[in-house]
Amino acid sequence: MAKRYRRLRGDTAYYPFAARTGLRARQRRQVRWLRLLGVTALLVAAALTVRQTVFRGGQPQAPAPAGVPAIQADTAESALVKVEAIAATRDALARTQEADAAARLTPETASTPVPRQSNEILPQYRALYEENPDLVGWLRIDGTEIDLPVVQTPGDNEYYLRRGFDGLYATGGTLFLDEQCSILPDDPTANWLVYGHNMADGSMFGTLTRYRDESFYKEHPTFTFDTIYAAGTWQVVAALDTTLGADALPYYTFFDADTKLDWEQRVRAILDKSLYDTGITPVYGQQLLTLSTCGTSYTNTDSRFALLAVRVEN
Repeated sequence: MAKRYRRLRGDTAYYPFAARTGLRARQRRQVRWLRLLGVTALLVAAALTVRQTVFRGGQPQAPAPAGVPAIQADTAESALVKVEAIAATRDALARTQEADAAARLTPETASTPVPRQSNEILPQYRALYEENPDLVGWLRIDGTEIDLPVVQTPGDNEYYLRRGFDGLYATGGTLFLDEQCSILPDDPTANWLVYGHNMADGSMFGTLTRYRDESFYKEHPTFTFDTIYAAGTWQVVAALDTTLGADALPYYTFFDADTKLDWEQRVRAILDKSLYDTGITPVYGQQLLTLSTCGTSYTNTDSRFALLAVRVEN
């Protein structure tokens, strides 16, 4: 286009015909690209919505309770875990397989219960562990939408921040245990810290904040969190709101304690911020569990809500 026509509008009578034609062709191409991008964005949004709602954001269904066979007897052989395990649980899987093999040798030995090793994976979680060896437990809280697996990825703590249990992208991610925590029965950390997104649709930890209401706590004072090694019932100790960087001894840095005094100070710091008094005070040596999610404030992205619990039954 000649220099003298550059400032003229494309629809002016003085605009050259050829230049006007080229301009309109470019405009039509731009419109087609914008429409294509818009349709693509809508399809992606629809796919993510279907994945989040229909397919639970890539989360599996709850496993069958202990004592309920998940497979038929003629397929019991396939129940053995035969995957490459991460280092923390390879020995546990080996002991599990040895125990199963010993139980099937003869009818006599099969009728004799095999003592459970401390690091033996619970039968109801073997299939899920085979599907994803990042599995470390299952969390279930009555009165909420929480009935979900918990994973852990040491070395890449936030791997599941936007991934489902199946490893594919999911807006709600997956509940995950902090990499600094250990659930091994012979060497657990004092406090297990589990993170989850506070999703507006109620998924993940979107309904955990119901514990802000003391009446909800009184109706649901306990919940279950099973590790892959042991089932557990947990008593709620405290529910608290806080902000990142606001506390001298924040709950999200409490994983272990060198001494009894250190442990008691960390627990007291959490109890002092509790929204209400549950009347429960943990005793040194009891296993603690903290569930952490974002607060409901959309103007303060550093707000956090947490629930402290203590194991009361193995």
